[in-house]
Amino acid sequence: MYEHSASKSPGRRVLSLTAALSLLWVCGMAFWPAATAAFSAAPSPIATTSKANAPIVVLATTITLEVPTGSVLGNDVTVKAQLRTHDGPVTTGEHLSLVLDGAQVRSDKTDAAGNVPLVIPAKDLNEARAYTVLVTFGGAHGLAPSSATAPLTILAAAIQIRTIPPLPNLRFTLGSETALTGPDGIAALPIPKTGAYQLTSDLNPDVSATATVKASFVRWLDNVYTANRTIDVVGPATFIMGVRVAYRASVQYVGLDNRPVDPTLVNQARFSTGTGTDDIVLNSQVGAKDVWWTAASAVRFGTQLTASNTQYRALSVNIHGAEVVNRGQQAWTPTENGVWTIQVLLYSMTVQTRDAIFGTPVSGQLKLSYPDGVAVEQRVDSNGKVTFKNLPRGQYQLALGSVAYSPPTPVALSKVQESTLRVITYMDVALVVGMLILIMTLAIARWVILSRRMRRKAISRVRVTA
Repeated sequence: MYEHSASKSPGRRVLSLTAALSLLWVCGMAFWPAATAAFSAAPSPIATTSKANAPIVVLATTITLEVPTGSVLGNDVTVKAQLRTHDGPVTTGEHLSLVLDGAQVRSDKTDAAGNVPLVIPAKDLNEARAYTVLVTFGGAHGLAPSSATAPLTILAAAIQIRTIPPLPNLRFTLGSETALTGPDGIAALPIPKTGAYQLTSDLNPDVSATATVKASFVRWLDNVYTANRTIDVVGPATFIMGVRVAYRASVQYVGLDNRPVDPTLVNQARFSTGTGTDDIVLNSQVGAKDVWWTAASAVRFGTQLTASNTQYRALSVNIHGAEVVNRGQQAWTPTENGVWTIQVLLYSMTVQTRDAIFGTPVSGQLKLSYPDGVAVEQRVDSNGKVTFKNLPRGQYQLALGSVAYSPPTPVALSKVQESTLRVITYMDVALVVGMLILIMTLAIARWVILSRRMRRKAISRVRVTA
């Protein structure tokens, strides 16, 4: 509250000689009641009316000011003033004038309580600094002039830049001010003076090989389609930028038992957003860490920008020429440093080798050929068993080498299963050969015996005939 006083002259009641004589005459005229009624009131010490040539009483006045604090650049400021005398507020409408830093801004009349709100337009407060407010009263009939001063501090206007979706650590520069967005995606730039400013943006301050987030410009809410722009600062304001955000992420493959699968087994994997854009193909040359997965993008919805999340679906995962996922059944929205766990349809196959003749287990190196023709070998244990893991659905061929003759045997795999492979060992071959030799020997011997018998019979017939 700010007050200022002016000097005040003493008040007194003055009666003329004519009035005094009249009063004596009236007192003697008891029959004149009207004269008695005219002077029954006591004299007032602040009366301002008198007849010609009589002095006028002038009352001192004070002005009390209320100046708001925390006023921000670009907003109107209302200074409340009250005109008072020692007896209280001046109830007659009197003009008060407001002067700002030596320049008159406006004037207005007080109300019945002596108050008047004096509005300083925002255009007159175009810089964040301290101003001097002077309110003056020029005086009136019976009221002395007065004035009061007070400081008015105007704070810088905050220009907010907000990103949709919210992204931290994006750099914006407005004039000489630079700020980074926080976790809420908002950067605040204090501007000390109204006017036109160039706003520039750096959406990717981190361009190193280890960067995990990348943003790209989409649009401004107010229909500006360039990332850098000129804005007119007239006060606090918020500008909303729509961006597209992408992350580096990882893909992990697991089997039906949720155990990790060696990613080097995957020949190619294809993932789609369903829009024909931002699709990703991974292969032996391109890994998940080599691509950017689009996570969200700003889209206009009515009068606002909203974040639309991007969802990927696994279209195919190829291992050894066979598809190991059902198309489109597994979906994922990328996150920063996120891992997409994809379950692949891989099965195990246990092969039991048996001697084709004796049925006993057969050891050796069992060769398995994948649907794409790639072959692997595993050692058969002493019980004649071997297990192949992480096999995709498809047609396989089995062959046991080194200890047996085993032509490729086709096997169809569509689930976890056990197969029996009957092989012909060298012992079997020896046995068969031996049996053939024995049979041939017996056959030859029998033929020799039969031949001799037939020769004897023929000789006997000749002798009888002779």
